[in-house]
Amino acid sequence: MADVVQYKMERMLHELDDLEKRGLFSRQEIEEIVKQRRKFEYRLKRPRPLKQDFVAYIDYEKSLDSLRLLRKKALMKKTGDRKLKKSVSDYAGVSRIIDIYRLATRRFKGDIELWFQYLEFCRDRRNGRMKKALAQAIRFHPKVPGVWIYAAAWEFDNNLNAAAARALMHSGLRACPTSEDLWVEYLRMELTYLNKLKARKVVLGEDKGTLAHSGKNAKEEQWRNENKELFMALDDKREDDKLSDLHGGDSKERLDLFREQGLSVLQTVYSGSIKALPSSFSLRTQFLEILEATNLAHSEDMRNEILADMKRDFSKEPKYWDWLARQEVIDRNNPESTEGVTADQLSRAIQVYEEGLKFVPLASMFDCYAKFLMDVIHFKNQGSQSSEHFSAASHGMDPISQLLVVYEKAETMGCITEDLACQYVSFLLQLEKVDEARTLAAKFCSGKFSEAVRLWALRFSTEMRFIQNNCTPNKAALSSFFEPLRNVLLEVPISEAETIWLMALKYFSTHKKFFHKLVEISMISLAKYGGSDDGFSLSATIVNFVLQSNGFESARELYKRFLALPHPGLSLYKNCIELELNLASNGDKISLGNARKLFDTAVTTYDHDVGLWQDYYNMEVKLLGTLNNSTGTCYLSPTQVPGHSIHQGLD
Repeated sequence: MADVVQYKMERMLHELDDLEKRGLFSRQEIEEIVKQRRKFEYRLKRPRPLKQDFVAYIDYEKSLDSLRLLRKKALMKKTGDRKLKKSVSDYAGVSRIIDIYRLATRRFKGDIELWFQYLEFCRDRRNGRMKKALAQAIRFHPKVPGVWIYAAAWEFDNNLNAAAARALMHSGLRACPTSEDLWVEYLRMELTYLNKLKARKVVLGEDKGTLAHSGKNAKEEQWRNENKELFMALDDKREDDKLSDLHGGDSKERLDLFREQGLSVLQTVYSGSIKALPSSFSLRTQFLEILEATNLAHSEDMRNEILADMKRDFSKEPKYWDWLARQEVIDRNNPESTEGVTADQLSRAIQVYEEGLKFVPLASMFDCYAKFLMDVIHFKNQGSQSSEHFSAASHGMDPISQLLVVYEKAETMGCITEDLACQYVSFLLQLEKVDEARTLAAKFCSGKFSEAVRLWALRFSTEMRFIQNNCTPNKAALSSFFEPLRNVLLEVPISEAETIWLMALKYFSTHKKFFHKLVEISMISLAKYGGSDDGFSLSATIVNFVLQSNGFESARELYKRFLALPHPGLSLYKNCIELELNLASNGDKISLGNARKLFDTAVTTYDHDVGLWQDYYNMEVKLLGTLNNSTGTCYLSPTQVPGHSIHQGLD
C-alpha cells in the first residue's frame, strides 16, 4: 500500500514544481498540500474505503483548484498578462478529481447521487470523459429514468445532436416504460426541436411566428391594439406590411405545417404513454399543460380528446373531479392571474363537484369539495376578492353558505369522517355560531365519533366557550358535560387523549370536586394503561397541578398513590425525584432521604437505564461536595451500573 501511495505522490512532482515556479503557492503551502494528499491517498487504499473518504478528497481538490484559479487571475492582473500560457498545473487538478470520481463510482456503483455529481463535474468543466461517464452510468443504472433524461439533455443541449438525444430517449422508454418523467421530457424535447426548426426558418426569412404561445395576457393585448401608433416607428412599415400580405398565404401554410407536425408528435407520444401508463392521472394533466403552452393545430380538439379519455378512465376517482373543478377557476389565457374567483367561475366549479358526487359519493370527494370552498373563502378574506363577485345575482353561490351545505350533505349521506366533522365544527366557531357548534359537537361525540380525540377537544373548547359567554360556571352545566367526558377519558388510551387531559386539568383545576374526580379517573386509566417512561406523563402532570394549587405535602401524598400503581412509569419517578431534590437543596434532610429512596426504587425497576444511574451518582457527588461529607456517605459505587462505567460521559 505504501509503495502505491508513494508512486502516486511522485507523479505529482511536475504539477507541484509548476505551482511553485509560477508563484501560485509557496514552499510551505506545497508541503501542506503533499501532507493532505498523502493522508487522503492512504484512506483510499484501505481494505474498505468509505464514501466519505472519496467525497472529502474531491472537496479538498475542488477547493484547491478554486484557490489556484483565484491566485492565477490575481497574478495575471498584477503582471498585466491577460493570456498566461497554460501548463501542467492547469490540467492536473481536474484530471485528479476525475480519477477520484472514477474510483469512487467503481467502488460504489449503486450510488446514483455520486454518479450525478460525477456527471455534473464533467459537464461543468466540459471534460472529454463526459461521454464515457454517461455510458457507464446508463450501464449500471438502466432503470433510473433520470440518467436517460440527463444523457438525452446533454446530447440535445450541449452537442446539438437531436438524433442521438432521440435515440437515448427511445432506449430509456424501452427500459423504463412506466416512467412519467421520461414520457413528458420526451414530448418536450420533440416539441422543442420542432420549435428550433421553426425558429431557424424565421431567422432565414422563410417563415414567421413560433409554436410557443406568447406570454401576453388579454389586457396587454388590448392595450397594444389600442396604441398601435406607438409601435409604428417607420412610415413605410405599413407599406411593407401590405407587400408581405401578398406572401402571407405561403407563410401561413408553412406555419400550419409545423403546427400539424407538432400535433402529430403529441398524439403519437400521448397514445404510447397511456398504453404504458393507463392509470396515471398526473401524466394526462402534464400533457394538457404542454398542449396549452404550445400553439398546435387543432389543439382544442386534442384537449377535448384528452379530457374525454380522463373522464372515461378516472370518473370514479375524486382527484379527477377536484382537478376538473379547479380548472374552471383558472384563466387558461393567463394562468398566473391573481384576480379573484368570479361568481360564474365558482358556479361552474360547484356544478363539476355536484356532478362528481353522483359518480363518487365518498367521503374523499366531500373532502376535496370542502377544501376547494375553504380555499375560495380564504382567498376572499385576504382582500383579493371583491364582495360584488358574490352578489345576489349569483343564485346563492356564496362559498360560505355552500360550504355549510356540503357539510350537511356529507352528514346526511353518511360520508362524514372525523376530519370533516372537525372542519364542520371549527367552521361554525369561525362564524361565531357557538350554539350550533356546541350542539353539533355533542351530536358527533355521542354518536359514531364517541372516541374521536380531536372532536372531543373541539367539544371541550366549545362547551367552555359557551359557559363563559352565557353565564358563570354552575354545577349543573359542568356536570352535564363532565359525565360524557369521563367516559371518553376512561375509554381512550392516555397517549392518545393527551390534549383532552391537559384541557380538562387546566379548566377543572379551580373546581375541586371535579378535579378530584379527574384524579380518580386518572388512577383507573393509569392502572389500565400504565404510566409513561418517556414523553407525556399524566401522573406527573397532575402532581405538578396539585403542587401549584395545594402545596408540597398534598403533591407528595398524591405521587405516593401514583407510585403504588402497577406500572407508574419512569417519567413519574424523575418528576418526583426532581421535586424532592428542590427541597433537599434547601437543607431538607427528609426530602434528601425520599429522593434516595425514589432513586433506589427506580434503578431496581429500570436497572438498564444508564441516564438514571448517572443522575443518581451525580446527585450523591454534588451533595457530598456541597455538604463537605457531613450528610452521609455515598453508597453508590461505579461498579453497580450493569455493563457500563458510571464515569462515561460525566463532567
